Amino acid sequence: MNANFDLTIEKAKRTVPDGVSNRTVFYCNKLIVKQGARLGIKGESGAGKTTFLKLISGVITPQSGKILWGKEDLGLLKDEARDMWRGENLGLIFQDFRLFPGLTALENVLLPFSFRQSIDRELKEKAAQLLGRFNLRAQTCSELLSRGEMQRVAIVRTLLQKPKVILADEPTASLDAENAQLVMSTLMGVVEELGATLIMVSHDSRVIQQFSHVADLNKGVLEDGIFK
Repeated sequence: MNANFDLTIEKAKRTVPDGVSNRTVFYCNKLIVKQGARLGIKGESGAGKTTFLKLISGVITPQSGKILWGKEDLGLLKDEARDMWRGENLGLIFQDFRLFPGLTALENVLLPFSFRQSIDRELKEKAAQLLGRFNLRAQTCSELLSRGEMQRVAIVRTLLQKPKVILADEPTASLDAENAQLVMSTLMGVVEELGATLIMVSHDSRVIQQFSHVADLNKGVLEDGIFK
């Protein structure tokens, strides 16, 4: 892992056309998230949480200001370079699970590895163990999984890749209280083992209260802060 993989946001602004003028959908004056920190972003529906995640993952770029991971300024990278950077460094947990029908939970978790390396017994065992920690059966076909189980499989697939940073968008939205607690406690434990940075956006107080660091996102404006 790089010596410095902090997230730094400086006067970053994103606008969209709105009639005869532009409307600001995201602005942050100054935010620093130190490598290995765990930050919860609290915001209601429409507050700009998805825009924030797209900006810090390089899916979109700010029209002004800077978003840096370490010394890498995402706004200076071309689209292809940002795609490559994202694949090498980030793990994304979104509400679109992207599981493939006809494959088991284990096969779905291992699928990203099949495109770039051989899958040996050790990797299979690690994947099965991680599925077990999330109370999932490795050989269950994806068609037989509940929506909550699909979410947990998607989380395991992300964690198995050992990313430097994990970005999560409402990961407990499909879960009842018991399973939400299971996911959060297990996710926090694995993130700590990896030494990864975790940034999660949610409007769910059950989720946000489990973070020691919380920043508010309100009407597109993210509060300043330094989080270690």
